[in-house]
Amino acid sequence: MRLKRGLLVACCVGLGAVMPAQAQDAKVSKEREALRRTQTALKAAQEQQSSLSAEKAKLEQEKLLAEQVAGKARAQASGQAAKLKALEQLTQKLQAELQAAEAAKSALEAAAGTREKELQQQLLAARRESAERQQAVQVTARLLERSTLALQDAEAKNRKLHSVGEEAIKRYLSRTPSEITGVNDPLFGFNDIRLENVAEELRGRMDAQRVR
Repeated sequence: MRLKRGLLVACCVGLGAVMPAQAQDAKVSKEREALRRTQTALKAAQEQQSSLSAEKAKLEQEKLLAEQVAGKARAQASGQAAKLKALEQLTQKLQAELQAAEAAKSALEAAAGTREKELQQQLLAARRESAERQQAVQVTARLLERSTLALQDAEAKNRKLHSVGEEAIKRYLSRTPSEITGVNDPLFGFNDIRLENVAEELRGRMDAQRVR
């Protein structure tokens, strides 16, 4: 704008100047040429100014867009930072849970190992107790078998003793009158000897069947 005003002022001054008549035509021709050049320069200056204005507007628009992009980038960066922080907190939480799970697993494994040892010891004790009981059962069975055999033998001997006793009673009850009177015979005493022999025989048979 200053350049345009300066050119107009210069044109007015040139046109209003008093010149000699004989040099006026040449001067006018020069002034016209200068005016044409001035107008050309003015037009170029105006075009340059328009170009500069357009460039300025473009730069301002680009600046605005850059500021918007920067604002979005800052917002995205802030959002990313928040997400990153949340992810870090989640990672820390998951790590803590993982450590707790590993500790619980270790505790369970230790408890399982202890329980397994206890069960193995109980199993061994049960096996020993079962073996001892089986051995005791076998010993008891052998003792019972021996006792049964001894009882059967004793019962058989008792039956034989009972038979011997019954035989002795029958012999005593079946004595003849001569055997009864002969017991008191002071001279010969034959029946006493015979009764003593029978008694010895019966005593021997009873001793043989006696349970020892």
